Amino acid sequence: MKGINKCDICGGEGDNDYEHGFMNGKSEMSKEEIQKRIDECKPDDLRRIDMVRPWCENRNVLDFGCGFGGFLKGISNCAKTAEGVELSLTERKYLQSIGLSVQDHIENCEKRFDVITLFHVFEHLSSPQKWLNVFAKFLTDGGFLFIEVPNANDVLLSLYENQNFADFTYWSAHLYLYTKNSLTRLIEENGNFEIELAGQVQRYPISNHLYWLAKGRPGGHKKWQIFNQKKLNEEYGKVLEQSCLCDTLFYRLKKSKNFQGGCLCIKILMLLRKSVAIIKAISRLQKK
Repeated sequence: MKGINKCDICGGEGDNDYEHGFMNGKSEMSKEEIQKRIDECKPDDLRRIDMVRPWCENRNVLDFGCGFGGFLKGISNCAKTAEGVELSLTERKYLQSIGLSVQDHIENCEKRFDVITLFHVFEHLSSPQKWLNVFAKFLTDGGFLFIEVPNANDVLLSLYENQNFADFTYWSAHLYLYTKNSLTRLIEENGNFEIELAGQVQRYPISNHLYWLAKGRPGGHKKWQIFNQKKLNEEYGKVLEQSCLCDTLFYRLKKSKNFQGGCLCIKILMLLRKSVAIIKAISRLQKK
């Protein structure tokens, strides 16, 4: 389980990470493969839009690690502006082809945002304290940071002790697996945010868990649909939530009033970029 840190704050790193290329689109994908991925992500995208919509209406929103942009496209219907950051070249090309604004690095964004979202991205980032500082720098005063990550106390790991699921979860691109206690402590020690919500989400239904236990493989929610009953899954989710055994942690953070750094740096960066653009424009005119 190299590179997986369940409880310690900012301990070791895995072999690969989201920042340096493990998930940065080294292979091409067909239109059919892209559409399949979009369709698979749609239920999560719709849930996330519903969860954050009140904080995004008529606001400037950045989705960090936006993938194929299901959430980004949806939230753009109510946000003032919606932009994305995505390392994967395949995803960026697709997003640009449908007219969405996307950068390969947050430092290339030319403004601060009212809301920044990270859905199953934060666990891929090395130096999480550093990244919390970066996100605070790119948030407006009183802005919000939404973080959704896998729960290290997922019932399949902590209670059912399913080894096949553990092997599936403990892969090298997951640099950190957070419990509610460890993620809360990390944020509190950072000091740039106030925790407004530290909740849980159960993304996968009981059919998925039964399939893992019986077959040792994912995809049970697609194969054993007989168990995909709304009331059954709602009750199962409530039981898991009571013991903090859901598969996902969901945090809403508000930028602290005590945050001092970054605002001047952002303004200087924007001025420098505008100056460079002006110089290039003058140079082109002179050549004519």
